[in-house]
Order: sequence, then structure tokens, then C-alpha cells
Amino acid sequence: MSCVDAAPTFRLLDAYVGWDRARDTNLVGFDDPAGLRLARISGGVDPAGFLPYLPPPRLAFGGRPATAWLVTDERSPRLLRRDPCAPADCWPPVWRPACDPGLLAAPVAVAVRGRRLAVADRGVDGDGRVWLLGESGGRLLAEIRVARPVAVALAPWGEILVAVEGEAGVLRFGPSGDPRGAIPPPMGAGTAERLAAGGGSIWLVTRRKDGVFDLWRAKRKTATWKPATIAKLAKSLPRTPLVAVSATGFCLADRGPGAVPVVRCFDFAGCPIAEGEVEPPQPPERQREGELATLAIDSGIPRCRWHRARIDADLPPGTSIEILATSSEEADADPSTAHSDDAQTEVGAVDFLFRQPPGRFLFLRLRLRGDGRATPVVRRIRLDFPRVTSLELLPAVYREDPRAEDFTERFLSLFDAAIEDLDALIARFPALLDAAGVDERVLPWLGGILDVAFEPSWPAARRRALLAAVPRLYRLRGTPEGIALAVELVFGVRPAIQELFFARRFGAVGGGSRLGAVRLFGLARSRFRLGRSALGIAPLVGFGAPADDPLRQGAYRFRVLMPPGAAATAEARARLARLIESQKPAHTLASVRFGGHGFVLGGDLAVGVDTAFSPLPAPVLGRSGNVRLGRASVLSAGLRGPRGGFAVGAAAVGIQTFME
Repeated sequence: MSCVDAAPTFRLLDAYVGWDRARDTNLVGFDDPAGLRLARISGGVDPAGFLPYLPPPRLAFGGRPATAWLVTDERSPRLLRRDPCAPADCWPPVWRPACDPGLLAAPVAVAVRGRRLAVADRGVDGDGRVWLLGESGGRLLAEIRVARPVAVALAPWGEILVAVEGEAGVLRFGPSGDPRGAIPPPMGAGTAERLAAGGGSIWLVTRRKDGVFDLWRAKRKTATWKPATIAKLAKSLPRTPLVAVSATGFCLADRGPGAVPVVRCFDFAGCPIAEGEVEPPQPPERQREGELATLAIDSGIPRCRWHRARIDADLPPGTSIEILATSSEEADADPSTAHSDDAQTEVGAVDFLFRQPPGRFLFLRLRLRGDGRATPVVRRIRLDFPRVTSLELLPAVYREDPRAEDFTERFLSLFDAAIEDLDALIARFPALLDAAGVDERVLPWLGGILDVAFEPSWPAARRRALLAAVPRLYRLRGTPEGIALAVELVFGVRPAIQELFFARRFGAVGGGSRLGAVRLFGLARSRFRLGRSALGIAPLVGFGAPADDPLRQGAYRFRVLMPPGAAATAEARARLARLIESQKPAHTLASVRFGGHGFVLGGDLAVGVDTAFSPLPAPVLGRSGNVRLGRASVLSAGLRGPRGGFAVGAAAVGIQTFME
């Protein structure tokens, strides 16, 4: 309801204001801003939610950035490794055929942390083992005997965690394979499916007999399983490039050109397959129908003519929404009796006009239907009252016939609704220009209005900062300060802009020169003098009048000095060149120089930009350098020695001398 000191003009039904519910069935989300939706039949979690954080046991990510590891089945047991920068072919094995140690018989799971690997193997006759490998598989560290392992994980605190078939508990081992007990299985849990450790917790996915997944969390110290949520899982574990998994294979989103992800799919032997062969995981089954009946919604106006209902909802394929509305002058205690046979019914409509007789109270019944997998989501319902249309602005002759009045009023409401939406859009339009408040998906559109092109790899924070600085950038465009500001916003470093015309030396007199006998400025290097050039060999090219050389030297040229380490990659340097080209004046030439180690005193020195300070070498005594002096060392004459120098045996060692 409106919060101003005036008569209310609408009512809201949502998680913030409340749904005024009198009775509901098979619905959840009354306190969730995401909206109302059909409840799951057996609870559980959506496998698509934990998929990016908990890969299947045969697949692991770690070691070098984005390196993937895969173990194949007993038909051809191998340990494979893939670098995302490598070509999209079959994954190469970790061990060459000549160097294969022959450890794997029927591998089922792999885990990686740093350069350590753990591979769970079920063996041939039930003699399962967990092999702990170091140096990315190049060295065997330990062998742990475990019967029927299912999943394995390497904890950040050094433990090795193993889930066993038929149980949901987890066995714990030390870094060298020594047993450290077990965590009992959760009450009522199914079989263990996936295992991971991170964020000071152990994460476990179990599967019931009906195929429903449950997510559990056990803290490192308490070691007690509790139901967990996807949101807490996402805060504790890093996101992997895994996007889809099925019995056929899996798909990874590799980093492509311009930071655009490229999806590649593989089977569990490591060979490429088509993306369509991997089906996405099915969400848990939901109720097929749910209903919400509201209490009497009071307008506070006797014989109120309810005007319009607007529903903010998502309707995936296979879902629908049905609304029943009834008005009355009495607030019936039983909402079910308020919906008589003459109730207005709207199916699939998210914006409609009420056709009910005048009444102070309104009763709504909301029905959600799905196909068992997908569900409609209703975030908010807005109810407008009383009815006010453009008919009030027309002559009274249009109100003489009640039926004609009702038709005209409903007909004009169509246009009034469109105009109202346009007015609301115009009122909210300034908010779309707020770079700090709009959704990050709006930023490219806002940049297009302001003639600002974004690189695909830029994060949202950098785009917002650049849009906020656009007015200042346009005022400073083409100036050294404007170029430096643009580079700082994009690359996070402040460059130094050096205009080369300041380095002109056409007024210096030195080296024994006398006025009247030497030019006060030097000629261009491209010129030559008669008697010093081979005219028959060198081509003659005109460069204008020699008197203009002091004005042309370094004109319209500048240099951008970047600190060491800035724009280290070739791609970043190309983006830097494009940025400078877009910000500099069209008639100027720019060059970029990156700082190194050391500097030269003179006009080209930019301290802090292309200068790196390093300590002096340690002082030593003698040519062999066996005696090294520490910091703040002072060598002086002894009490009896000569004051003009230093003699060994007569020095005052220990006053300000440190021996190292």
C-alpha cells in the first residue's frame, strides 16, 4: 500500500508486504523475495546448483590454474590431464606407456590440491586402495587400503577424506595415510555421490533411492552432518568450468578469445563429443499444482470499483497461472465461500481489468500449475483501485447508457494502461542513467548511449567507474590529463605523459661555440651538407625549409610512460594502444614505453613510473670479498693510528662496525 498521507490507490502482495494468505497448498517461498513457486515432492537440492562446485568423482580441477584431471574406467584405466590452452583433442595421459607404474586397476575418483593427487581405485577383488601421489603424479607418496571407495577429497588442512560405497560416512586419514577415524553418516541419507573440502568444512552429496540429491555439511571440528544450501557451498568452494554432466560425458567452458567462454564436451575417456550429446541434469520433481487463497483485501472504500491487477511472474514452458477474483461488501471469515460461481477467472493473464461488481473487499485465489519439473514463479501482485479512466474527461453523453459506459470504460482502460506504463517508465528513466545503481546487464547499453565501448573481459566495477568518469573524460579529451585518466581507469595505474617538444635543444650554446659562428639550433638528422654526402648514391628528398627545423622537432608527438608490470601481456598492450589511439588528438603521434630496472638522469627521467630503486651491493674488505661489512659500517683510524687512513690492527672495531 502507498505510504503517503493520502487515500490508498493500490495494494501489493509479495514477500515484503505479505501475501495475506488464509490457506495454501503445495507452495513455498512466502518469505522469499524470489517469489512463490511449487514445492518439491521429496525435498533435496537441484543438481544444477552444486554442479559447478562439486564435479563428479572421476573429474577434478586444480594444480596449475584451470588444469583438469580425469580417471577412466577399468576397461582402459588411465590418469589423464588437460590444459585448457591445449587443442581440443583427447586428453593426454599423465604417464607415458613406458613410464606407467601400473597402479590403476579400476579407478573411480580423483582429487587434487596443489601438486598432490589422490586416486581412489576399487581394485580387482575388492582390495580397494587410495594412491597418494606427489609432483603432479610423478612420485608415489602413500598407499591407503580402503574397501569400495566412491569419492576422495584432499582437505586444505592436510587430511585425506574418502567416501565408501553403501554408506554416507567419510573416512579420515592423515597426510601420510594414518587413520584418523570416521564421520558417521547423516540420519536418513542415501548413498554418497560426491565429496569435497573447503572453507573449513567437509561437503557431501548423497542420493536417495528415488534419485533425489541431498547436500550436507560437516565442520572440521564438530564433524557432525547438517543440511546445507547452495549459497553456502558457493562461498566455500571455487567455481569450476564445469557446465553440464550426464552419463555420456561432461562439458567445460574454456576461456576463449576476448574472454568469451567456449564450451567443449568430452566423454569419460577424454575424447571430444558434440555438445548436444550431454543432457543437462534434471531438477528434483515438484508438485504439479498449488493454490493460495487470500484473506479479504480491504480497499477502505465502500462500493469500491476494483480496477486492475498486474502480476510479476515467470512462466516457463509447461507452466501456467490461474487467478479467481471476487468482490464483496463483507469480509467473509472463510475465504473458500467468497469465491462463488460468478467469480472472475483469468488463465495465463499477467495484466487484466477486474469485471466484478463494486465491493469494498476483494478475494483472490491463485493457482500455479507445472509439469513436475518446471514451476511458475510469482514475485508480486499489484492491485489498483478505484477505477479511474479517461472516460471522466469525456462529455456526460458517453455515460447515459450503463452498458455503453462499461464498454467504453474498459476500452479506454487499454490505452490508459499503456500511457500509465509510459509515464512510469519516464519517471524511472533517470535511474537508468545511474551507473552505480543499474544492473550490470544494462551497462553495455548505457555505454552505447555515451559512446563508450567496453572490452568483454572488463569486470562490472571497472565499467561502472568508467561510466561515472565519462563527463570528466569528455571535458579532458585530447589533453595529457585526459589520456592519463583514461589509462588509470582501465588499467589501474597512473602513467606519465611526456610531450617531446619540451626536449628541443635549439637555443643551447656550448662546447667552445661563439655567437655568430654557430647556429643556435641543430638541423634535422635527415639533412645533409654538400661535400659530406655522396650525391650520386643518396637520393635527394626535400624536407622543407631548414629554418623550420627547430619548430618541427618533436612537434605533435608525445610518449606514454607506463610503470613496470603494467599491461604485461601482448593482449593488454594491444588494448592499451587502442585506448590511447581513441583518446589522443587525431593529428598527434603517440608511443608507449614501459619502465624497467634503472634510470638515466636527464629530461627522460620519470621517477616512480619508469624507475626502479634497488639496494646497493654489500661492501666487502679486500679483493677476495671474504669479509663483509654490515649496515651503517664506518671505517676510521684507531686511537694510536694515523688520522689519515685505516690500518688493520689499529682500528676501533665494535664502535659502529657490524661483522657478518
